[in-house]
Amino acid sequence: SHRHRNTKVRFGEPRDAAMSRQLKEQMQTKIQEKGEIEQDLEALRKELRSLGAGMNESLVDKEGFPIADKDVHGIRTLRNKIICRKNDHEAMMHEIEKIMFKYHEVLKKEKTDADSKRKAQLQQHAKNQILRLHKELLEKDPKLSKAEALKKAIKMTTETAKKSVEIKTQKNSQMGESNEDVAKITPPSRGLDPLERFKTMKPFLVVDTVSPDSPAERAGLRKFDEIIKLGSINRENQTPEALRNTVAHSEGKPMELIVKRGNNGRGKLEKLILVPKRWRGQGLLGCFLKPVA
Repeated sequence: SHRHRNTKVRFGEPRDAAMSRQLKEQMQTKIQEKGEIEQDLEALRKELRSLGAGMNESLVDKEGFPIADKDVHGIRTLRNKIICRKNDHEAMMHEIEKIMFKYHEVLKKEKTDADSKRKAQLQQHAKNQILRLHKELLEKDPKLSKAEALKKAIKMTTETAKKSVEIKTQKNSQMGESNEDVAKITPPSRGLDPLERFKTMKPFLVVDTVSPDSPAERAGLRKFDEIIKLGSINRENQTPEALRNTVAHSEGKPMELIVKRGNNGRGKLEKLILVPKRWRGQGLLGCFLKPVA
């Protein structure tokens, strides 16, 4: 298929195994790149702190003039670099997530194929066992009819299989104590909501209009959606300049949006992926956003 066309298979290596190996290698590379971005971010934040500034405080006085004892240009440049690298980090996390999803899909298929192969082998083994016993029973007792011999052979094979299962169950129960300890150490992660951490965060933008066939519409953004997170921007670090830089730097790259939808601000959270890009309308998004008071 098209999905597997570029998979390089080693001699004697099954195609799915090759696919999972390459996806794992890709994931390791991306994780390394993510680490490099995080190192860059830490160095940029350190440099920004050395200028006596953070990401949010104003750089102008009450009259609107640049603060005299601040390197305003240097601080703005660093803030812009940090926003850009944050967006790179966001895009990298999205890529890692996609590769991980594909990787686990391939592993699941590998397991299903292995289970099917094992089942077919067991069925063939049982069939061979029945045929062997059938032949032995007829040789031992010539008076026995073929139908009776077959019935006995099936019964004997079934009883042998049951005993084998009982022995395995007994072995597993002897290992139960150590398995329980493992279960205590690693509780199941089912049911965790990946959007849980955003539930206490407040929106900072609301969607006023969405243009037809725009990047915003294709991402699934709707009128009245309240935006909690746009790329690396949220209510705590948002400024008009930061928003412009984030969107401009993310052109052609996937950008994560967390929105609250419906029910007058008490609606459910949705995760959307928006790719800012040129289209027949204005801007890179194709929607009008208003600040939330």
